[in-house]
Amino acid sequence: MAGTPSFFAKLFKGRFWRHKKKTSPSRPEESTAPARPRLENHMDKPLKLAEHQRPANKPEPDPYLISFPIEHTIHQLWRLRRDEKGWLPSPEFTLHTGEEQVLSPLEARKEAPRLKASLSAAAQARLAAATPKPQLNQNPEEPPAPVSLDAQAVIYVASDGLSAWVSLFPPVGEGQELAQDALLRALSAAGVTYGVDTERLALLPSLESRYFHLFPIARGRAAVPGKDGEIVDLFPREATRKLPVDEYNRVDFAAATSTQNIEKGQAICHISAPTPGVPGRMVTDKEIPTRDGIPAVPPMGRNTALSEDGATLIATHTGGLEFAGRAFQVNPLLEISGNVDHSTGSVNFLGDVHIHGDVCSGFTVRAMGNIKVDGVVESSTIEAGGNLVLTKGVQGNNQAVIRAHRDIYAKFLENCSVHVQENLHSECIIGCEVFSDAAVYAQSGRGAIIGGRVRAAREVSANIVGSKTEVRTSIYIGGLPVEDFEKELLAQEITDLEQKLAETERQPNSPAKLSRMSKMRMQISVNRLKLNQYMKNLEELDKQDPEKRFGGRLTFGIAYPGTRIHMGGSLLKVPVETRHSMAMLIEGDVRLMS
Repeated sequence: MAGTPSFFAKLFKGRFWRHKKKTSPSRPEESTAPARPRLENHMDKPLKLAEHQRPANKPEPDPYLISFPIEHTIHQLWRLRRDEKGWLPSPEFTLHTGEEQVLSPLEARKEAPRLKASLSAAAQARLAAATPKPQLNQNPEEPPAPVSLDAQAVIYVASDGLSAWVSLFPPVGEGQELAQDALLRALSAAGVTYGVDTERLALLPSLESRYFHLFPIARGRAAVPGKDGEIVDLFPREATRKLPVDEYNRVDFAAATSTQNIEKGQAICHISAPTPGVPGRMVTDKEIPTRDGIPAVPPMGRNTALSEDGATLIATHTGGLEFAGRAFQVNPLLEISGNVDHSTGSVNFLGDVHIHGDVCSGFTVRAMGNIKVDGVVESSTIEAGGNLVLTKGVQGNNQAVIRAHRDIYAKFLENCSVHVQENLHSECIIGCEVFSDAAVYAQSGRGAIIGGRVRAAREVSANIVGSKTEVRTSIYIGGLPVEDFEKELLAQEITDLEQKLAETERQPNSPAKLSRMSKMRMQISVNRLKLNQYMKNLEELDKQDPEKRFGGRLTFGIAYPGTRIHMGGSLLKVPVETRHSMAMLIEGDVRLMS
């Protein structure tokens, strides 16, 4: 009966077996649950951990610490000393010296391998000397005689010679403890004689943790290079040009000026003298050479001079101050209280010119500096070596020629030819031939460009382009318009001079003939040099990608039919009135973008 299972055993065994079979199939293929579909290229999502569960960032190694493996000879020497004395502080070699560091972290990283190699070599030699060796004629069964070595000081001189360090090995056997005399002899043998820390030298023999540690023992003096002379400007080298705008978006061109006025004797800049360098000294008492400061070159130009002590640049004349090239210069100011007419004649001045009246028809105003005209410019020629400010504007009658080597600021420009090497700012441009090697802006006031042709290297921006009467208004973007025009002008002038020279050569010989021929040959030579420079600049521009060469844009508030936009050989005619758009060259075509 004992071997026969009971009723309850059979009952529970059956239930357990049925439950196990139902919930835990013995083989995967016996499971009735559908298999989970496997997605191709399926990537498990990264495990998201709480902040406290994330592993801490590995700290950067200490650049000052020099560590050795446990089987290194340093540790073997330390264990030998520990076995003799019973206790000894663990080896610790660090270039860290507290708040005032002898070496920077970068210098310590560079110095550590060299120091580690030096300590390893010294430790290997010390361990070899401390290992007992059998003597000649000694019984092999007898142990070798114990070795006795005095304490040893290992001196290490940094690669730059500005610091020396000492590491101490303890005595072996009956050897003598460290003494100050032994330290001095070790320093002398290493050639360390300058900047020795005498206090540390006296303290080391009695320091408890003196062995198997690293101590700075001498410091040199770094070389200090001389400070170069400096220029402290009292005036900005780049004059700021601001256009005052009122609440009606109108520009006060009378206030637009970039001239910095200066009085005779006024200081322009201060010049600090250079300082001599201070040679350094290595711990081996060798001098570290250095350099003296370099004197600053005074930015002395026209109408400026140095003070008696050479520390200040002053103006020798009253006028307009500007920085050109590498020097400050003072341009004398010529003021004309009335009009430029028959009472004054044409003006040709080396400095700045301020005309309080009009420039009448038929007269010319040329200046090396800036020109400002408070009145109206009629059918005349204006050429400025700097900026040109036309407070009222130009009524050119298709005869006025306006040139500036920098910026032009004009209230309005009407029926004239304008050449500007930088930017042009005007409220209204009507029927003009405009050449700009930078940008043309007609945004203040009415801000209109009506009729004529406007050529700009980078950008044209206006509130209104064209008119309701559909007058033809051509906008050209790209290239170097001023240089293109000058190139054609020079080529024509050279051709005319060569024809005149050929005609002069056929005339009878005379002193006047030879003088005229010499002048014409000189003019032809100068013009060819200018032409070659223009050709070189244009060739460099042609090498650029068309998208870069014609990468400018036209922006406008409204453009009327009759407006023609030229970019990179492509033409876009504005067919209908268009508002708030921008024209750019895209894939060889001129396109409008709202």
